[in-house]
Amino acid sequence: MSTPQAMLPAVRRPGTIIAALIATLVSAAAGVAAAITVFAGGTNMVKSLLEDPAVQARLGLSDDLLKTAQDLGGDLYQQVLDQAYATLSARAAFGAVLAVLLLVFAVLALGAALWARILITVVGVVAVSLQLLVVTDVATSSMKLFGLLVVASTVVAIVLWWLPANGRYAKARKAPHA
Repeated sequence: MSTPQAMLPAVRRPGTIIAALIATLVSAAAGVAAAITVFAGGTNMVKSLLEDPAVQARLGLSDDLLKTAQDLGGDLYQQVLDQAYATLSARAAFGAVLAVLLLVFAVLALGAALWARILITVVGVVAVSLQLLVVTDVATSSMKLFGLLVVASTVVAIVLWWLPANGRYAKARKAPHA
């Protein structure tokens, strides 16, 4: 004889969870790509950013001022570049850590557990805030593009993780099948 539990249909994972996982994967990949962009660019990237007239205007710098800083002492100018790069690389490292956390929590949320969805939301809000800072600050166009992709995909992911079908799925998984 079969048990009543064996006759019950298995609880199917809703498509909203898979869609949320995909959106989270896009966010994590874009976050890592943004970090790689910064680390690959190094201080040369910062130097090229400072040569851009739009960036100079935003920072209140001029070509003459930058040239004078270079002429007065290469070490002083290099310290400015190193400090700017340190700021960008710290943001990139933090963004990469957030991307990995989003990825881990998304895998843990495949069962739609409430705690995992809460962690995704908290980490996602921090990631969106960081990327909005990157996008609105001095950055390369690729950094801004990846930052906007992180913002959009994370917002979509958070909304998808909280759809009612996911809550019903989590409750159905917990319910005794007797």
